[in-house]
Amino acid sequence: MLRPATVVPDAAPARVDVRPEPPRRVSRLFRRSAQYFGLAALLFFGSLALRPYVSQNLGVIAPGRALRSAQPTSGLKGLIDEHRLASILNLRGGEPGDDWYAHEVRTTAGAGVDFFDLPLSAVRRPSRRELLLLIDVLVAARPPLLIHCRAGADRTGLATVVYNLMVLGRPPEEAMAAFTVFHGHFPIFGTQHLHEPIDEYAAWLKERGLSHAPDRFRRWAREEYRAPDPPGDPRPLPAGPRRPK
Repeated sequence: MLRPATVVPDAAPARVDVRPEPPRRVSRLFRRSAQYFGLAALLFFGSLALRPYVSQNLGVIAPGRALRSAQPTSGLKGLIDEHRLASILNLRGGEPGDDWYAHEVRTTAGAGVDFFDLPLSAVRRPSRRELLLLIDVLVAARPPLLIHCRAGADRTGLATVVYNLMVLGRPPEEAMAAFTVFHGHFPIFGTQHLHEPIDEYAAWLKERGLSHAPDRFRRWAREEYRAPDPPGDPRPLPAGPRRPK
């Protein structure tokens, strides 16, 4: 006998999760806002990077005592008169035959301003001798003091950090604020090496449970700083220009 065929009901159609797409207007608004934000950030950081080359990049380190700037070639006499400068520290280097260098030497001599010449590199850590000379000049220079390199961003930033440590007595964490994008310092392409002495000193203090003191920093630089030149004190740096080679 034939059995009746079993009827299998049709399977229910698979459920498809269809989510509505976000409105195109919202998507366009989001993309446009991101583009505007990126452009604004680019303009902001670009203007900071260019500031040292389109302005004097002038900043006050300690009111009435110390300032920082880019190379003050055209406005040097005005800066001397306005701030009654007694000392200038040039970190840029240069040669006596360079126009800007000769102008700075003549202008400072004519105004009775002490001129200190300590060339530093912007892309390598200073030697022990360089660091000690920097410390000693910043402490001994008659105020008001102007510190400058070419752009007033990197080498001047390091000198300002050391000034904060030695003259103002600030701890390393606060002193490091002198390395700032607002004066055009970006720790890339070698300029980050200028941070190394201060970072090493801060780590040395932490390992020994010590607090910062100006004489302790100088002693550390003379005896503990990891540098190729041996421990010891260099000859003091006299005021005046370097002699032609």
